Amino acid sequence: MTGIRISLLGPVRAWRDDAELPLGPAQRRAVLAMLAGADGRAVTTEELIDGLWGEEPPNHAVAAIRNHVSGLRAALEEDRTAPQVLVSVGGGYALRLAPDGTDLAVFQQLTQDAARLRAEGDPAGAAARLHRALELTTGAPLADAPGGHAERQRERLAQLRLAVLHERLELGLELGRHAEQVDELAALVEEFPLHEGLAALLMTALYRSGRQAEARAAFAATCRALDTALGVEPTLALRELHERIRRGDPGLAAPAAAGQRTERPRPEQLPADASEFTGRQELVRSLAELIEQPPAFAPTIVAVAGMGGVGKTALAVHLARRVRHRFPDGQLYVNLRGGRPDPMEPGAVLVRFLRSLGVPESAVPDQLAERSALFRSLLAERRVLVVLDDARDLDQLRPLLPGSEHGAVLVTSRSSLLGLAPTRHVDLDVLEPGESLELFSRIAGRRRVAEEPDAARELLAACCHLPLAIRIVAARSALRPDWSLAAIGARLADRRQRLAELSLHDLAVEACFQLSYDQLTPRAAHAFRLLAVPQTADLSLPAAAAALELAEHAALDVLEDLVHAGLLESPAPDRYRYHDLLRLFAQARAEQLDSPQERAGLILRMVDQAVATAANAYRTVRPAHAIADAIGPVAVAGLTLPDRAGARRWLDEEGGNLLALAEQALGIAGAHRVVADLLLALDPHLEAGFRWRALIDVCRRTMQQAADRGDARAEGRAGYMLGGGLMQLGRWDEAGPIAARAADRARACRDLPVLGEVVNVCAMIAHLDRRTEDALVLHEETVRLADDCDSSWTKANALATSVVWHLARGEAQAADRAAEQSLTLFRALDDPFGEVYALHSAGRAARVLGDTERAVALHEQGLALADAHGFLVFEPMALVHLANCHLEAGRPAEAAERAEQAVTASRRLHRQDTETAALDLLGRV
Repeated sequence: MTGIRISLLGPVRAWRDDAELPLGPAQRRAVLAMLAGADGRAVTTEELIDGLWGEEPPNHAVAAIRNHVSGLRAALEEDRTAPQVLVSVGGGYALRLAPDGTDLAVFQQLTQDAARLRAEGDPAGAAARLHRALELTTGAPLADAPGGHAERQRERLAQLRLAVLHERLELGLELGRHAEQVDELAALVEEFPLHEGLAALLMTALYRSGRQAEARAAFAATCRALDTALGVEPTLALRELHERIRRGDPGLAAPAAAGQRTERPRPEQLPADASEFTGRQELVRSLAELIEQPPAFAPTIVAVAGMGGVGKTALAVHLARRVRHRFPDGQLYVNLRGGRPDPMEPGAVLVRFLRSLGVPESAVPDQLAERSALFRSLLAERRVLVVLDDARDLDQLRPLLPGSEHGAVLVTSRSSLLGLAPTRHVDLDVLEPGESLELFSRIAGRRRVAEEPDAARELLAACCHLPLAIRIVAARSALRPDWSLAAIGARLADRRQRLAELSLHDLAVEACFQLSYDQLTPRAAHAFRLLAVPQTADLSLPAAAAALELAEHAALDVLEDLVHAGLLESPAPDRYRYHDLLRLFAQARAEQLDSPQERAGLILRMVDQAVATAANAYRTVRPAHAIADAIGPVAVAGLTLPDRAGARRWLDEEGGNLLALAEQALGIAGAHRVVADLLLALDPHLEAGFRWRALIDVCRRTMQQAADRGDARAEGRAGYMLGGGLMQLGRWDEAGPIAARAADRARACRDLPVLGEVVNVCAMIAHLDRRTEDALVLHEETVRLADDCDSSWTKANALATSVVWHLARGEAQAADRAAEQSLTLFRALDDPFGEVYALHSAGRAARVLGDTERAVALHEQGLALADAHGFLVFEPMALVHLANCHLEAGRPAEAAERAEQAVTASRRLHRQDTETAALDLLGRV
């Protein structure tokens, strides 16, 4: 056989063995549907044209059909040169499939088997066959196929499904399953209010369940529906059934068991699996394996938690259907509505479950504890799967949990359900990018994605890979086939309007989030809103405590409440972050409910704490520098950082957040001054971690705001950082005027610790401009300022810097002395950053003095120390100097290796000057 399977009872799809085949555009799927529905007979080209276009085919219709057949052969045939599946017959085409090659063929065979079993007196076997047949339907038949033929078949197959469903429910009543079918029948009558056959079954099921009043009410509702829609009365048969119910006719009781194959009620309540369920393959596999190999003495409980819209229900239903074969005694399902204001009461859920398990309503206990005990007793020896969807808390769950190892439970919840102690807990995250693209393609259409792959990826990024958001956007795309994906993406580009765009009918991301938000306490809701105000990648516990004006232990309680509610993530201990769409939701609520003053105050509190902590870090990293004591003052103490490693770790973790916070604070009037201090306090980290590029725009804005307000101190500090940053990036033409202006402003307000640093920057720029004499004058001023401030670090730094202009003047001995003095000072300060700088300065002097091997040793020592501490800024130039040393010593291979490393390091750090030098050196090797 071919191994080809084709689905017609839902979207038109095809597989070879377990691999789905790409079928191409919608018209091609329609052609396949016509061929697959012909049961192997040939379909002429004329029939195919008529099925697609009716009486007004296009001029190219014949060519289009041939093109579609060619495309289908490319997908279906293993060897297109010798077709075995889609063959030409006369003036048309035929599909050669196995007898079970389509789901429709299997559906028809199962219904025929059911008729035979029913005739043989086996209603239970017949009902099981019909149930299997109905499971094959995965949505509207031929859902994505256009044309008149598909439309006619959709109607025919929908009616066929309804007829089979009616028969299966009728058989259920014969088997005494009246109680467990009531909910399903009620839903169907609501969907088909004019279907008197379904109304009759519902009335009978209610009556047999001891709910005579509800049975009569169902009759009254059908009468109203028929009169409103058609102006007619019910048929005589339905009226007679109502009369029998009214008088309590004993003949309506459930059929006697004699002559029937008896069996316990077998509830099968799982919702339909989403045909487009995508991804999570490894997770589903591991969970299925867990459920199929249960523990020895307790039920398997799988708890799936996650934010609203992340796909918990879809995962649970998909998994439940995958493992349902292991639970021959049935599957129970309930939506507990935990995210809604009216969650299901466990007592009401137990009534439903007990009815489904065959307990007459008159035998259901009144007390919750007794109902729960009866439920556990009924499941003690049965292999039943229980799916508890959207649970609110443990109080709602505990009465619904079986106690036997024979069963299994799948729980989904927005909260983490601490205390449940499940067999396996899953914190469900958003989809991976590839999974997102596959989900979007299945709903919106693969052709559209293939035509606009970049636009599709941008759409998914705007959806933040949240399954609910992807489904909404994909469905909206499918409803607008003439819109480009780029045009749809443009509607999502405005972050402030994005949540409003992510809605379709009864699906809405914002409404989904609102359900979780509404469950929060006032304190947690206030924190949820305000903590989204700072535009940082994440939040540390101390930063959140400062923002909320709480002690850390109190802030921790609030943050963990938000994590527990699925509204905040905790990727590491004491660190928290929002999903991007949840952040937008929280920010919108903050703008609605919290004043601009409160939001601005939060940012300023966080900046104050950041400045104080950064000053502590500065003091720890550079203990002899006068700048640390010149930062501030601020009203808070900041975090204590006891050692250099802890200070650098804090700076590494928070560096990006601090720059983002500084950028945001500049939108607050008067905040430029504290922002200038924050930028200054980051100086050691920026040199070591090389965030200069991220710093430039913040410094420029701060300097401009300070200048506009006549704040010389803030302008000088921001200008120092800006000039130094531009110089580090090799943009010294821009850096010179800015550093000179910063020096003038620092002199004007006697900001001596900063003046010493900015004058040193001016000296380096003078050297780069080949103004060596100016560089030496500025160097001498830097040393004097260092002595005036008692800043040993500034002096040591100036001595190391002076090596380059001593060498430019031909003063190699003076350069060597300055480097040695700098190295001695930095080692006395126990400052590894300064020591690395001094080692490389000493290496440059040794090379000029002709001591190449000493130069190599000094540079290697400096590189090793820099690598140990993560001081990337030194790497490119040190490697260039090492390469030159090796070349001069007659070692071209070593020179080339170091030069290539210098090119790589320069590109990583965006250092054009050292990259050019390294490439030039490679050209000379």
